Amino acid sequence: MPTIPPDSVAAGQSGHVQAHQQISDVLTAQATQLSGLPAVSRGKATLVSGTVPVSLPAVDSGSVILIGRMTPAGTLGHLSTPTISPGSGFTITSSSSADNSVVAYLVLG
Repeated sequence: MPTIPPDSVAAGQSGHVQAHQQISDVLTAQATQLSGLPAVSRGKATLVSGTVPVSLPAVDSGSVILIGRMTPAGTLGHLSTPTISPGSGFTITSSSSADNSVVAYLVLG
């Protein structure tokens, strides 16, 4: 991770710039730890008859997929991701084939 350049001082902004510089110093010092965070992908999709495929080439067998309902529609069921295809994507499925909700997903790793 490259270092964050210091701010330049504008008239009346010395305290503000000093705070930015302190934040920059902390982030630069913690760059190794920050680079160890997993990749994050997010999005939303609409279930059609209780299922929706999600194309996401970055997904792999170690990815953690979190899902949640944004907008309920139809007969609601329990959400799951029974199919994960590394390098391709995953499928979000409801236990109700009449579930047409909008769902959100967050993929870690």
